Amino acid sequence: MGNLNFFKKSIARDNMLKPKKSTKVVFNSLVLIATMLSIIRWASVLNSNIVVINTEINSHITNFSLSLVFYLGVGFTWMLQKISFKKIILLGLLIVIANILCETIMGFMNTTDIIDAIYGIVGTLISFCFLLVVNKYGLESIYDES
Repeated sequence: MGNLNFFKKSIARDNMLKPKKSTKVVFNSLVLIATMLSIIRWASVLNSNIVVINTEINSHITNFSLSLVFYLGVGFTWMLQKISFKKIILLGLLIVIANILCETIMGFMNTTDIIDAIYGIVGTLISFCFLLVVNKYGLESIYDES
């Protein structure tokens, strides 16, 4: 019976994925950049002299950061769980559609601003590019070394 449990654990570990070191570095860098952009934007509420790059970018950067981090976090987690890449693509499309709807039609919840939607779409596209490369080159299987 002990051998059977070892066999099951070995099979389960063979089916698991882990990110390569370079993948971890790029993932964490993207999250850090998005976080820094958001912090700078939120600090500019208290002091109008604090600007990300210019005032135009400063007013839209939160949508970019939120879209980027949300798609990165959920998409990367799904990838490690071996959820099909088609579902990850679908999630990205839903984020793009949500950005467009929230920034055009849903004026009762949000000030309508198509530029905000474009920033959100760009954040989603950057995340998609990362996820596409990671799906092809950035993961490795975990093998039982015992």
